[in-house]
Amino acid sequence: MNENATKDSESLGIEKQKTIRLVIIVFATLLLGSAGIYVVYQGTMGGGKGTLTVEPGKGKISLSLEKPIVDQINIGTSTASAQGNDIQFTEGKITDPTVSNQLRGLSPSQPTQFSGKNFINQNLGFFLTVLHPENWQVMHNPAGLQNPTIPVNTIYNQEGSHLNIGVGPIMPGMDIQMFVTQNIQQMIQSGVIQQIPTVSYDFPSQTAFAVFTNPMTMGQSYQKVIIDRARSRVFVASANYNQAMSSPKAIQDLINMIATFTLF
Repeated sequence: MNENATKDSESLGIEKQKTIRLVIIVFATLLLGSAGIYVVYQGTMGGGKGTLTVEPGKGKISLSLEKPIVDQINIGTSTASAQGNDIQFTEGKITDPTVSNQLRGLSPSQPTQFSGKNFINQNLGFFLTVLHPENWQVMHNPAGLQNPTIPVNTIYNQEGSHLNIGVGPIMPGMDIQMFVTQNIQQMIQSGVIQQIPTVSYDFPSQTAFAVFTNPMTMGQSYQKVIIDRARSRVFVASANYNQAMSSPKAIQDLINMIATFTLF
């Protein structure tokens, strides 16, 4: 019995280490990766428009999909600073169940469509702001639902700027700071990045926002990491642009997308 218990304990330890290595691979892959085989649609095709009526507390408000959702709801923000610039990023998850239920109750849409000035993935339960959807397209790879090394969604433009979004498992005892620290160490050791990122945390919502120079594009890279403890998973959003090709307007759009990436 003792021998069997020891073997079971060793096997469990090995599986935990595999999980740790897997989520580290997810983080590093989404940092720089933009290639893959995707089902591609025009981003603005049939994007979904209209108004949602929600009832937070005692009063009613209407959410217009033609405006950024984050500008119409009460959600906390934190500040990330890099190279003298401050970026306001939202806390990781909407806490108002009424708003969450309304977003989940939207009419089904393709995971390759914008909803006005928003991108909403109802299946995975996240949204973000897209200020100029006419300039961006969305790619979707269903394999990312099973393989966390593959982005589920990529939002990109013709200048080479892109936002990758992936999801993977998270160990029960791993918090946001532990997850990010281990991934940064692994990426530096493997040469994926060459400098320690500037990282800001919102600990109550288990959210991290990192900023650093991408050695491949020489532009800034941004990552937002959110642990969804209720479902034992972690979301990694990574925004990258090419310093020589990306316009200031596109860069601002990209930063806005990742800063507003939020679960519901």
